Amino acid sequence: MRHGLIQNFCVLSLIYLLAGCSMAIDSFSNNLNKAVMSNNDSQTVMQGLPAYLILLDGFIESDPEDEDLLFASAKLLNAYAGLIGTQIVLMGDDDDLQKQILIIQQRKLINKAFERSVKAICIYDDDYCGLNTIKYSEFKNRLKDFDGDDIGMLYNLGTAWASWLQMNTDDWNATAQLPQIKLIMETVIELDEKWQNAGAHMYMGVLNSILPATLGGKPETGKMHFETAIKLTNGNNLMAKVLYAEYYARLTFDKKLHEALINDILTAENKQTNLTLLNTLAKQKAKALQARAEDYF
Repeated sequence: MRHGLIQNFCVLSLIYLLAGCSMAIDSFSNNLNKAVMSNNDSQTVMQGLPAYLILLDGFIESDPEDEDLLFASAKLLNAYAGLIGTQIVLMGDDDDLQKQILIIQQRKLINKAFERSVKAICIYDDDYCGLNTIKYSEFKNRLKDFDGDDIGMLYNLGTAWASWLQMNTDDWNATAQLPQIKLIMETVIELDEKWQNAGAHMYMGVLNSILPATLGGKPETGKMHFETAIKLTNGNNLMAKVLYAEYYARLTFDKKLHEALINDILTAENKQTNLTLLNTLAKQKAKALQARAEDYF
């Protein structure tokens, strides 16, 4: 009973907070993001986020053209999908049915995040409408208009689009959009390469390491981005290291690098509060990669 009352009080507080204005919504989103990122219990975060997702859905129903609500919802949807992805990685081989259920849920969340990101950036500036449907040459011209004030909205679109691509790598029509996503991340890097703990460099590392060089991938470019992300965050962003191991080291069958990165992650101390959740997840993924290394290499 007490637990239920606490949940209700939290929802009521959020209703009053979100009902005010766009500034209140933005403040709520930023504060929620900080609270989530500084939490070291991924299960608690996973159990709590759905309530906020549904709450935002309710407000979007009331005002479907509010870019701030769409922006906040897209960020949370993508973050929650990422948590589910980590949970899938950590599951055993006997949980195939549960994995399939989670993959379906993850796909729905990612699709929704991408749709809302596309809509939000269009409402933000109608010059940016249809970015996911236009030809690359026109897309490139439109991105020239982005500046530092637009970086949050642009990065949000890029992350949602990248997640959507990763869920659709078997679709060549989706894969054909990879250059647009890369250009978004390159633009973010040009504007501020340290943005979101060098997140654009991490995405570029992954995007260039999805395919081996023989199939058109650019793993060495991916390696450069992973190492830049590690350098820019002074080695404190452990997710950069685990992605480096998962995507580049495994793709190139570099067992020595894989082992070194995993050992660095598992022995590292968390030195930044805003990276607590990210580093907790990185350690969990590192353990899973380590447990399966012998089968892989």
